[in-house]
Amino acid sequence: MIKAVLLDLDNTLLHNPDEEWVAAFRQQWDLHFAQTCGINHASSALGNAIGRLNREPATGRANADIIFEALSLALPLTDAALSAAIASFYQGNYRRLRENTAPIAHAANLVNALLEQDLLVAIATNPFFPEAATRERIGWAGLSGFISDFAYITHSENMRYAKPSPAYYAETIARVGVEPDEALLVGDSMRNDIEPARAIGIHTWHVNAKGALLSLLERVRESGWRQNYLARQLQPGMILPQLRGNNAALQGLLAEAQPHHWRQRPDPQEWSILQILCHLWQTEEPVHRARLQAIRDRDNPFIAALPPPGPDIPHCHDDGREVLNCFLGEREETIRLLAGLTPAQWGRTARHSIFGLTTMLEMAHFTAQHDRLHITQLCQTLGKCAE
Repeated sequence: MIKAVLLDLDNTLLHNPDEEWVAAFRQQWDLHFAQTCGINHASSALGNAIGRLNREPATGRANADIIFEALSLALPLTDAALSAAIASFYQGNYRRLRENTAPIAHAANLVNALLEQDLLVAIATNPFFPEAATRERIGWAGLSGFISDFAYITHSENMRYAKPSPAYYAETIARVGVEPDEALLVGDSMRNDIEPARAIGIHTWHVNAKGALLSLLERVRESGWRQNYLARQLQPGMILPQLRGNNAALQGLLAEAQPHHWRQRPDPQEWSILQILCHLWQTEEPVHRARLQAIRDRDNPFIAALPPPGPDIPHCHDDGREVLNCFLGEREETIRLLAGLTPAQWGRTARHSIFGLTTMLEMAHFTAQHDRLHITQLCQTLGKCAE
């Protein structure tokens, strides 16, 4: 059943022809840097910087930081001067680009209809631009009144992947707090939206014709429409992007944690952030990866479920950042194991004490689900979840 709707922005909610927009953006970027910094053709450096996103292995840094680093290496400016130049661009020349856009009919009605059904509504736009600039484009779409209602808005400062990586969508749903089959992605681009969202099991609605939002609006006003979306069949290609996106969501959330947050417990029955991380780290190799190795190496092994860890577990380390790094290191080993599986190995079977007959694919998917369970728990502890 659908619990969240992810809405692409450009050419879905906001008319913004790609070629025209890119040309106009480059023109304004070049004009700004030429006038304020005496640098010509600065947009080439920006294009190269954006091209660095989604490269493997993932760095774990926000897209904004990757873009800034690439620009700082390419442009003859100090970091302070570059930061000031970027900020002044988005406060000035960038706003001229509104002339190249126009609201799309029924966008506001669609958002309102979704919110009225208590759905989580997120803006899933390619995270190349800072938060303030992204919010401004949402305003250009006539949706500024909904800003505080959106469960999540992707932008360069809070995301570690970008379209068309399927991991971008996995990172987004983990931040929203839903499973792939509980989300519907609405977008105009097969390459950037529909295909990568489907690749991890998200349902999709392709905006490919005039009036498409009206068709979707009519659909969501139908009684019981959310129940018509059933879980898609698991495929091996869904798993690695989910695991990578989960890692990015975890890193993004913890980037917002302050030193005093790590040991805080919102309730005596709830874990602290440090306890959540300790649990993830201490179960990755001996539990999750060990299960996968057993299925790979033994015929139809029996897998016993561990008892629930309870409302309190010891802190495994004093430094939460170090625990995070340890978990991510172990997770990379798990990803390498899964990346090396043959199609036949993905279908190998096992017997689980709770799930009964299961497969390598199902147990790998369970690992991704386990991540998202604790990412949501961590999100709630930090108070960063959508209501």
